[in-house]
Amino acid sequence: MKKYMITLTVVFLTVWFTSCSDEGDASFKNGVTVISLVGVDCVTTPTSTDIANYTTLLSGDTIVKDDDNATISIYHDANGTKKICLINNGSSAHLLR
Repeated sequence: MKKYMITLTVVFLTVWFTSCSDEGDASFKNGVTVISLVGVDCVTTPTSTDIANYTTLLSGDTIVKDDDNATISIYHDANGTKKICLINNGSSAHLLR
């Protein structure tokens, strides 16, 4: 019975620690990645090439405006992927991923 409980405890702890990791290596998540939108300026009439070069918006991303006057445009590319850019008015914004 003691061997059974030890084995069960080891399995439980292994599953517990690997479920909190990025790579399955029992390390905890490092936090969020900050992606700056400065320099990803919108084009007035964007082509599909322009939109492809905008920043990809993933599920769970958070858009943060660094300035109150920051304006962000969201486009969908040919594959339906959301792409975002910053309207260049001297403002800045970033993504938390």
